[in-house]
Amino acid sequence: MIAGVVIKLLKKIPDDRGTIMKMQEASDNEFKGFGEIYFSTIYPDVVKGWHLHKNAILNYTVIKGMIKLVLFDDRQNSSTKGEIQEIYLGDYNYCLVQIPPNIWNGFKCVGNNEAIVADLITVTHKDDEMLRLNPHENDIIKYDWSLKDR
Repeated sequence: MIAGVVIKLLKKIPDDRGTIMKMQEASDNEFKGFGEIYFSTIYPDVVKGWHLHKNAILNYTVIKGMIKLVLFDDRQNSSTKGEIQEIYLGDYNYCLVQIPPNIWNGFKCVGNNEAIVADLITVTHKDDEMLRLNPHENDIIKYDWSLKDR
């Protein structure tokens, strides 16, 4: 597990009308502030990444579908420098994943249906606050996004 990453199981509250899916409240211990929340859709087998936020804390939850979220710690003074962490989240693992600043992250939609990812981020989006890398070919992160036999 990469230092500073928080994974918290979340509640789904069903009733006769549908389901409430909690994500984060200001009173939660891991709540770090609000900049914006946005939703990103991703099609099956597509990879979005790599990206790194210099100052923002990310809070990912998948409200529909499944993704494999992959984190890479390239922080110079981190006890987990060089580590990769994979987290599956969505319909079958409804949770919040909090990612501290300066952690490379990317995700791939797994399964046969589009996924919807919610990100509550602690700052408003600015292009100069984020770095990007090609998810398949770069000089920093060596990761194979293909399906692994288990």
